[in-house]
Parts: sequence; structure tokens; C-alpha cells
Amino acid sequence: MTLEKQLIRKTYYKTFLPEESEHPIRVLGEAFLEEQKKDLYDVSFIRFAQGEVYYHHKDFEAAIFKWENINGELEGWARKNVGDAYYESGLLDVAEGIYKSIETDAETLRAEVAFQLFSLYEEQQKFDSADEVIKKAVAENPAYPNLTEVARTFYEEQHDWSSALDLAIGESIRTESTKWFDVLIHYVSEGHIQAQTPTYFHDVLAVFHNISEDRFVELIVALWEHYKQTSSYIEWLEEINSLLIELDIQASAVWDRVSNLFDETYRGLIAGTYFIRQLEELVPPLLTNWLKVTQPVKALFASSAVWAWNELFPSTLAANTVTEAENTIFRSTTSIDGLSYSIDLFEAVIQWTKVVKVDVGYKLKWWANQMVDLNTHNVLVAGSVRSGKSTFINSLLQEPLLSGSPAPVVVMNDDHIEVSEITEDHVEVGTELSGLQTITSRAREVKNALIEVRLPNQFLKGQHYAFIDTPGLNSNAKERNDLGEFAPLSDGMLFVLDANTPFTSQERDRLLRLKEQVPELSIHFLLNKMDGIQDAEEAATLVDHTESAIQEYFPNAKVFPYSSKYAVDEQVNDLTEFLQSSYGFTTRNLEEERAMKLLQVVRNTLTYLLRKRVEVENELIDSISWNEDMVVRLNGFINSLSDVEEEKISIISGSYRSIKEEIKDEVQAHIPELLRGCSDLITEDSDFRNLHVELNAKMNERIQEYLQLDVMPKFRQLVQDWIEKSNEEFSSSQVYLDEMSETFNGIYEGKTLKLACDFKVLDDWSRDVHRMTSRVQIEEENIWLRFKPSQFMLKSAGKLFGAFSQNNQLLHNQYQRYVENEDYTDVTNSIVRKFFLQFDLFEKGLDVDIKIFFRGPFQVLQETVDQTEVEINQSKEQLDDMKANPELYQDPLKLFELKLHQYELMIRAQ
Repeated sequence: MTLEKQLIRKTYYKTFLPEESEHPIRVLGEAFLEEQKKDLYDVSFIRFAQGEVYYHHKDFEAAIFKWENINGELEGWARKNVGDAYYESGLLDVAEGIYKSIETDAETLRAEVAFQLFSLYEEQQKFDSADEVIKKAVAENPAYPNLTEVARTFYEEQHDWSSALDLAIGESIRTESTKWFDVLIHYVSEGHIQAQTPTYFHDVLAVFHNISEDRFVELIVALWEHYKQTSSYIEWLEEINSLLIELDIQASAVWDRVSNLFDETYRGLIAGTYFIRQLEELVPPLLTNWLKVTQPVKALFASSAVWAWNELFPSTLAANTVTEAENTIFRSTTSIDGLSYSIDLFEAVIQWTKVVKVDVGYKLKWWANQMVDLNTHNVLVAGSVRSGKSTFINSLLQEPLLSGSPAPVVVMNDDHIEVSEITEDHVEVGTELSGLQTITSRAREVKNALIEVRLPNQFLKGQHYAFIDTPGLNSNAKERNDLGEFAPLSDGMLFVLDANTPFTSQERDRLLRLKEQVPELSIHFLLNKMDGIQDAEEAATLVDHTESAIQEYFPNAKVFPYSSKYAVDEQVNDLTEFLQSSYGFTTRNLEEERAMKLLQVVRNTLTYLLRKRVEVENELIDSISWNEDMVVRLNGFINSLSDVEEEKISIISGSYRSIKEEIKDEVQAHIPELLRGCSDLITEDSDFRNLHVELNAKMNERIQEYLQLDVMPKFRQLVQDWIEKSNEEFSSSQVYLDEMSETFNGIYEGKTLKLACDFKVLDDWSRDVHRMTSRVQIEEENIWLRFKPSQFMLKSAGKLFGAFSQNNQLLHNQYQRYVENEDYTDVTNSIVRKFFLQFDLFEKGLDVDIKIFFRGPFQVLQETVDQTEVEINQSKEQLDDMKANPELYQDPLKLFELKLHQYELMIRAQ
């Protein structure tokens, strides 16, 4: 046993024992006495040993006494043992002070002191201090026995996973021990790396690779599974790519899980969540590494991904990587479910269109459903006008169904009758064959319409055929490109020739162009109208000559002679055999072909969506321009209507004011004369003492009578005439508004702009006029009861002299003279003011009433302007967003195209 181990275990005293049977105290005591007999003696070693014996016998006081008096090389250990004694005595604070006072260069002693301090702090539950001590000890001497295990246990108990990770990574790098590899993998797998970035594991990953490939893969998988659920996922991918790209890796089964993770990651990256600018630097190394770790027999998907990426993003992958991918593809014997890939891609596109709120159209969806139906063979029937192709189909259906439709008609078997018109925008379904003619006629007006006819038919059911009848080719008319659209998606094409003019140059040239576009299309011919040739030898010669002419350009094409006028039963068996042998539906890999055709549908869909994007932008630009123009027009109309309103206010209010002023002038002129005429009421027999009172009453009576019987009827009639004229003015305004409404509604094409004025204003005026002119109600005017000097003297004289009859003549003359010569201006003004008060108030409300008449149109126009401006702002925001972030729309389409390239290559590789 080494000295350090003896000092650690406190068994140094055994070096003094010659025989185990002797008691150590006795032996050490004798040795102490012998040492003292020397001239130069040193009893430190013996005291140290004695302290150990006392310690083991729990005599801690004696042990401390012995150890405190030791100097020399064992002084540090003695101090440590003193601390141990206090520790065992329960004096932890004293022990801590002694441990912390020890200063030594001895690594073992420092480690043992650290162990004791750590244990002491744990017992005191001073976990921060314990953590500090153990970390310092590990940093100074990680190789010290059991030190890292103690630290690991402590960290795990404290759930200090950051420190545990630091320890595991440090020890993995230092020791290159698989034990620590397994500890680290366990921590990662359990998710104890939440706070760590991917770069944290760079060095330890390199060590794993050099020591154990299996554990290297395990750690990669564990880290990958963790980071793909976090925001550091992209950072992890960058880290692992940069690491693997530099390593020499031989693909084997060990790497299968990493290959699968690359597969899963690549699919996720190109699913549309990320922009291409985020992928341009990330994907190339990812694809390179994916291909590197994947066994060739399993590398079809990875290789096709590399090839497709290089097609769309050339020069981003190393040439040797692309070459390796191409070689792997061409050597691949992997079998894939291409139709499932195609279906998934189409559904992903459809799902994305829902997110961006762009409809791909019903027609494309219809095509996709046709491609998935492997039980039906889609035969494209084409031919020139008057070739009899529709008649040929009718003969097989045994029903005069088709008659030269301007749109393609698809006829297929079903248990029930259903006729559908399918366009990009809508599907209209009927349940009667009679509706086919209506739909066919309407198809002339509808762009890219498709008509589907489902009906029970034994021939279609037995042969699993769907006939696609396209409009006849006509050199004299602008033909639709139905052949170019339907040919790539059909399982075969049957071109109907007229036996009277078989295989014309026009037909030949059109078919050659089609063959260039769709080289894989299987084309065969039906020589129709053979009933016109009576001689069998001549008919056979015609068939042979036609077939020879055709095979010069289409070597594999066959020709079948047919007559729609002959009994179908006599020809159907031969026709069935011809179709089966020519197209080979029973021997072809229809599923693989349909997968490619469905990918063609996807390609058409992506083209449509790109075009739709441009259309949407143009529509927004046109909408903004149109709406801005409408705002200008509407505001101009509002200004014009304001002028009309002001004009009507001026005309109508001015007319009323003229009437009122005319009557007012008349009243002001007549009332003074009326009052002066009241002098006839004064006689010599009058009671001059009360005459002023009687005159005042009589004058008011005559005023009321004049206003009620003369003024009011005339005023009423004039105002009623004014209301009629106002109605005419209002009606002319309404006519103007109706004309403008019609103009604007014509511009809006469907939106109804109703500018109805409020004619109830006239009813209100009529009611108010009737109320005001029905009865005169003004207060009695004080004509003779005013305090005027002349009146006062006259009334006083009447009261003073009226009792004497001889004075009546004099008073009579004085009263008459006063009445006839008095100035009644004040009285007249007062009467006029009272009489016209309600008419003046009515006049003040006319402007408001006329504005109320026009309020409805103004409100409608302003609401239309406001709504239009909202639409302008919304369209501008949408357009700005589309222009500012085109990648939101374009990048997903580019990634769909990437998948499309990849799947096409995979299917062809089979």
C-alpha cells in the first residue's frame, strides 16, 4: 500500500507494527521513548501515527492533541486529520475552518480535503458551497479516484443538468471512455440539454466519431430528436452538416437511423414552412451528407432529391455529389409507390391553396380524380370535323348522345345518369340526358369547359373504358387546344379517320406536333365510314394503304376499319380485341403511368397558380385604378349635387320669400287705410267717455276680419301654388339623380345605386301651411290705449265733457279728425310682425328642409365613396404585401416544383 493510501485511510501507524498481534499504542509508545533517546530526534511521525490510533478508537481529543503538534512533511495531513476529528465530533464549523486553512501543493491532499469539505457541506445542506468545492476539485484533478462519479451523483440529485452535461462532455473528451459516452447519450435522450446550443456538442461529437461509430450515431440521433422540437433546429442542422461534411463516412446499416432523419428533415424543410433564402445554404450540405450516410440500395429518394435540387438550383451542389446521385438513380432497383407520392403532392398543393385562398379550379381536381381511378381506362377519341367520331361513340353507346360538342365530352359508365358541366369556376350537375344539349350549347360561351356524362352502359362497364370526345379538328376555325390538354393525361388515343379522305396532311401534321409534345402517347386509328365502300377487296386495299401511310410516321400504329351504320354486335368483339391488343391495358403498368400523369396534373396546377398570381396582381391594379376613378367621379357628382341643392334652396326659398314679402307689403299698405276708415264708427251719439275703448275693439275686429277673409285665402293659395312649383323643382332633381344612378349602375355592372330623395318634405310643408293659414290667431292690438299726448288729451276731454250733450259735436269732430289723420305705422308694423311671425319661422326652416330632401342621395354617395376608399386601401395593402413579400406565394410553388421533379425522376427510375 502506498503512503498516500495509508494517509488517506489513516493507517500510517501500521508501518511501525512488526506484528499484527501487538497493540499499536504499546508499540508506538515504545518507539516514542526510543526516538527521544537520540541526540537529534524527530517524534512527528510517531505522534502522527499515535493520532491515527486514537482516532480509530474514537479518542478524538487525544488524536487532535497529537496532530496539532506536528510539523514537517506530514503537517498538512495532520491538519486535515484534525479537521476529520472535529467533523466526527460534530463540530462542523470548526472542521470547515480547519479544512479551508490547509494550503498545500499535494494534489491528493487537496482532493481529500475537497472530499471532506464537500461531504460537510452536503450534511449542512449548503449545496451552493458543495457545488463550488466539487467543481473546483474536478477542474484541478478530474482523474482522482471516484471524484467525477461523486460529482455526477451530486449533479443528478440536484437536477443540475447543465453541470452534469459539462462533466459528461469533459470526461468523454478526457477519458474517451464509452461509459461516459453512454452517460452523455442518456442525458440527451432524457431531454436534459434544454439550455445548450448545438455548437456545445461539436468537440465531443468529433471524439465520439473517432472512438465509437455506434455511439456517435446514437448521440447524433438523440441530439436530432431533441433539437427538431426546439427553436435551435436550424442551428443544429447547420452544426451537424458542417461536422459530417468533413468526415469520412462509410454508409452502413449503422447509419440508417441518421439517413431516416435526413429524409424526414428534408421533407419538412421543403414542406413550405421555410423560405428558399433560408434553404439555399442549408439544403446542399444536408443533401450531400444524406447521400453520404445512405446505403446505395436505399438511396433512391436521397439521390433523386439531390438531382432535383441541382436542376432547380444549379451549381449549389458539388459536381461529384450530383454524379454520385445520378449513378445511384440509374442503378436503383428500389420499388416505390409512385401513385401515392403523386397523390400526396397534389393534396399538399390543394391544401396550400386553401391557406392562400386561391382556388385551383374544379377541372384540375376532376382530372386528379380520374388519374386515381385505376379501374377506368381513359381513351381520347379525336378526329377531323365530319370524320364521324361522335357517331362512332354513339354506335357503341347505342344512343344518339353526342353531336359535335364545342367542348370535350367525357362519357363513362355509372349506375345512374348524371350530366355535369365542369369549369375552373363551377360544377353544374343534372340528372337527365336531355340537359346535355343545353349544357353543350352553353359550352360555346364558357372558356375551357368540360362536359362529363355518366350513364349505365354495358360496353363501357365491360371494358372499363371512358371515352373523351374532343371537338373536331377544323383548319378553317380557331380550334381549342383540347388535344394538347387531354393527350398527356389519357391512357391512349384513338384517332378517327374518314374512309373517303383518310389521313390528310392536316391530320398528319397535327398528330406529329402532338407526338412531339407527348412522345409516350399510344396512338391508333379507326377508319370510319367503311360502309361507303362496297367491294371487300377495295376495302382491304384501302385499309392496307392507309396503314402503310400512317406507319411511315407512326410505326407502331394500327388501323381498325369500322362503320357506324353496321350492326354494332357484329363489330364490337373485333373492336374490343383491337383496343386491348393495341393499347395493352392488361399488360401495362397503369399505376406507374397514372402516377406520371397525376404529376402532369400537378405541373398544370402549378402553372395555373403562377398565372393566377399574375392575374390577381393585375386585378388588384385594375381594381385600384377603377375605384380611384370612381372616387373622382363620385366626388364630382357630390359637388354637382351640392350645386343643385344650393340652386334649389335659392329658387324655392326665394320664391317663398317673394310671396311672403308681396303679402306683407299689401298688409302694410291696407291696414292704415282700414284703421282710418273706422272714423265712420264715431257719431254724435257716441259715448265719448268710453269711445276710445269701443274704437280699439272695433278696429281689432276689422283687422282680424281683413286678415282672415282677405289676406289669408290669398296667401294660402299663393303658398299652395309655391308648393306645387317646389314639387316640380324637386321632381326635376329626382329625374337628374335617377339618370345619374342609371349611369353609375351601368358602370358598376350589378351594384344598385339608389338615390331617392325625401318627398315627405312637401307633405310636411303642406301640413304646416294648412295649419298656419286655417285661422288667424294674433293678440289684440293696443291702438287707442297707448300713452300718446294727443290720445291722452282726446280721451281726457271725452271723459270730462262727454257727460254734457252740448259738447258732443265738438268731441265728434275731434275724434274723427284724429282717426282719419293718425299715423298708424307703429300699429301696422306690430300687426304685420305678429301675423307673419309663424311664416317667418317657416321660411327660416326651408334651407334645412331642402337639405333634408337631398340628404338621402348625399348619404348614399358618401357611403359609396367611403366604401370605395376602403376597398382601395385594402387592395393597395394586399398589393404592397404581394410585392414586398413575393416569396410568401412563389417559394411554396418553387418547392412544389422541386418535389415534382424529384417524384418524376423516381418513377422513371423504376
